[in-house]
Amino acid sequence: MYTYSYEIPKQMSMQDRLPLTDENGNVHCYIKKRKPRISTRIVNNLFSLSLNYCFEAVDRNEKNIYSISALKFKLDYMLTTPLQKIFLKRIREQLIESKYTWQDNSDTYVFLQHYSLEVRLFKNNEEFAKVKLLDSRSSDELDIVNITLLKEDDANLAALMAVLYHSLYYYNRYDSTLLGTSISLFDAI
Repeated sequence: MYTYSYEIPKQMSMQDRLPLTDENGNVHCYIKKRKPRISTRIVNNLFSLSLNYCFEAVDRNEKNIYSISALKFKLDYMLTTPLQKIFLKRIREQLIESKYTWQDNSDTYVFLQHYSLEVRLFKNNEEFAKVKLLDSRSSDELDIVNITLLKEDDANLAALMAVLYHSLYYYNRYDSTLLGTSISLFDAI
């Protein structure tokens, strides 16, 4: 297993570049925030249907490795690589859980949140990687995201996992945990 991580400040600005580092502290790429297209911003402001921001992974020379953006008027997303554009199809799993699927050549990928709050990537029904938000109670300033690659050491796969997790799950995690907890009137007494 190979481990990568990055730290997210509680207040992330448009100028922040989050370094994606390996176990030895070597920086492989950066995660950046960018504004979506104007049509996507208008739809989001009217209906709150898409991402507020888009995220991208860039190398040290600011060359785009991966970026994700919402498609206008849909809940589907587009993943852009230097060689191609891939459409991610969102499928509702349960009340609050979604999974994202896409095809690349003859391979089928599934990116979904596991019941343990880990987010996992499957390639042809075989688990390839997982992402987990480490305990954020230890710091009021930063959240630490841990990416574990199960098959091979590939910094580009770690960058893909970071962009997908950050865009699709990181900002929605509070909504899913609220619905998962039960509140009793007797607890207040």
